Amino acid sequence: MNWRKIIKGVLIALAVVILGLIQAGFFDRLKIAQCKPELVLCFMVVLSCRLNYLHAGIAGFAAGLYMDIVYGRYVGIYAFLYLTFCWISSLTTGRLFERNKFLGLAALPPLFLAYEIIESLMIRFIAVYIAGGGALYNYGYANHFVTRILPGSAYNIVVAAVFYLIMLLVMRIRRPKPDILYNSGRGNVIDNA
Repeated sequence: MNWRKIIKGVLIALAVVILGLIQAGFFDRLKIAQCKPELVLCFMVVLSCRLNYLHAGIAGFAAGLYMDIVYGRYVGIYAFLYLTFCWISSLTTGRLFERNKFLGLAALPPLFLAYEIIESLMIRFIAVYIAGGGALYNYGYANHFVTRILPGSAYNIVVAAVFYLIMLLVMRIRRPKPDILYNSGRGNVIDNA
């Protein structure tokens, strides 16, 4: 049994629960342009750049299922969205992250814009289907894009960028010290101080 992986998984689950509570409690009152950030999604995207795509998809599915059960109206939508989004972000930001630690930031705007567009369409399609038909967007898609999708994706990009920079800071702090090679008179000694 690898206790380190178990502890890491428990800490990630605890972070998802805490961020979900903060998102539902605090950010409901801190809306900008009638949008609030999805803290759990932002955390999972940043986490996905450090995970392989399989683990990122599983973690995204679990976080999305948590959001569906606790906060969603329709169970399964956010589980599917988070799974797909974390899988895609693992493939894109993970490869950029390997080249340069800051290149992952460049992938955030198109990823979150695509997420907001897909999430909006899925929720609208389901709402119209359940209501028995009607207009998909009451004021037109262009108006919805400007008033809902752009502010939502901008808010998520800013929050994810903050999480990303925090992750880089934590990685820098946790980085092991380089081995020191010195001569002790009897031969070379490697000190991992």
